[in-house]
Amino acid sequence: MNKGLRTLNQAIALFRDLDPEIPATTIILFLAVAEAPEPIGMVDLQNNLGLPSSTTSRNVAYLSETHRLGKSGLGLIERYEDLHNRRAKLVRLTAKGRALKTRLINLIS
Repeated sequence: MNKGLRTLNQAIALFRDLDPEIPATTIILFLAVAEAPEPIGMVDLQNNLGLPSSTTSRNVAYLSETHRLGKSGLGLIERYEDLHNRRAKLVRLTAKGRALKTRLINLIS
């Protein structure tokens, strides 16, 4: 197997260890939060990824502590109100999310 493809497969495996059925869109959203200067706004995520607001919200919930329908989320990011605009929501990595980011960087480097 090509080294690049093997590395990509290993990176995906890190996410599958958290949830074997994790959607690709959820992984992409995590990577967008991980590479953004913290924090990033939900609207910015939506615009940067070209996702509908419902998809963005659903995937942020999946990566947060509480998934939709009251299920446990992955705890990789946290969502909170922007103190300057209470209607806006900001997103940043949790300690668990920063640890995953570090593992991904070490894998790729």
